Amino acid sequence: MQKLQSLTVLRAVAAATVVFFHVMTPTGHTFGEFGVDIFFVISGFVIALVTDNPALTARRFLADRIARLVPLYWLLTLGVFAGALAAPDLFNSTTANFGNLLKSLLFIPYRKESGQIFPMLFVGWTLNYEMLFYAVTAVSMALMRRRRLLLASALIFVIFCAAKASGSHGVMADFYSNQRVLEFPLGFLIYRLWNFGIRINPLLAGGMAASAYTWMAYVNWHGLSHAPLLYYGAPAFLLIVSSLSLESAMDAGLLTRTAIFVGNASYAIYLSHPYCVEAARKLLPNAIDDFHPAAPVGVAVIIVVATAMGGALYQFVDWPMYRRARRLLQSAPAVRSRESGMAGSNPTRLAVDEEPAGDVPANRDTA
Repeated sequence: MQKLQSLTVLRAVAAATVVFFHVMTPTGHTFGEFGVDIFFVISGFVIALVTDNPALTARRFLADRIARLVPLYWLLTLGVFAGALAAPDLFNSTTANFGNLLKSLLFIPYRKESGQIFPMLFVGWTLNYEMLFYAVTAVSMALMRRRRLLLASALIFVIFCAAKASGSHGVMADFYSNQRVLEFPLGFLIYRLWNFGIRINPLLAGGMAASAYTWMAYVNWHGLSHAPLLYYGAPAFLLIVSSLSLESAMDAGLLTRTAIFVGNASYAIYLSHPYCVEAARKLLPNAIDDFHPAAPVGVAVIIVVATAMGGALYQFVDWPMYRRARRLLQSAPAVRSRESGMAGSNPTRLAVDEEPAGDVPANRDTA
């Protein structure tokens, strides 16, 4: 089983970037939104890797993706609903609406009371795109196993164009005409390049990775991000290509092991950090004299707390729930998709690391 530590570390960087963005958002001057673009491109790479296996069926692929995303997301969404029901004054734009709860749980985009297209757990908007991506990939696997990546890319492009051409200002048209849906196929392309053995000199790759991240931070900080595919998607493409070329430079030191654990826990950190950020903003100033959430020390403390809480959630809640859900959903016999015996050349890549704190194979977490 080949474990891509470089991508796991990059997921840790992306998770910390998003947490920083939400810590600093009230100041009106921040960067970090592009962390989700990094996740989307990684997701495309990971799914291309996962589906390059002759033993994998469309049903089993979709079952595993549902098992990975749904349990923790539903748990934390229900937590938001319960909070809005018990203490509505604590929420700015979320009410205990059963219809909106159902849409959130079923990954159906809708406009919140603020007018923005967010589910109850607002960071879950990215999962609405992920679930569309998984559904399109599953359909492509069932219809055209050998050319599944090409068909999935074409279907995503058709959905984007149809939403754009509709001229509607409805929720679905607005949501699926976002250029970010086109970032998943960029991950497909990276996989093809990686699978062909294309690598960059590690010294050059390190410079490219740092430059790509710096560019995205600069664009985000100065509010130039009107075309996310160009300003974020393309640099994320270069960042991930470069990171994969740094795989040989990964060591077994404490810093690397810590980053790998954080990368493993990135999904739990991403979903849970709004709880931690808001709690820290409200509680820490009262507990610590002169504590300011947007000050450098305050930002560092909140990021560490959110990361630690997300790591604990991953270790003791998220990963156990995923394993149980996966066993439950995959207990029924699978029906092989068309041409399934003709795809891929390395079925061992589908193996799942059984240790929650261990190195993550490239096909585990994608969000």
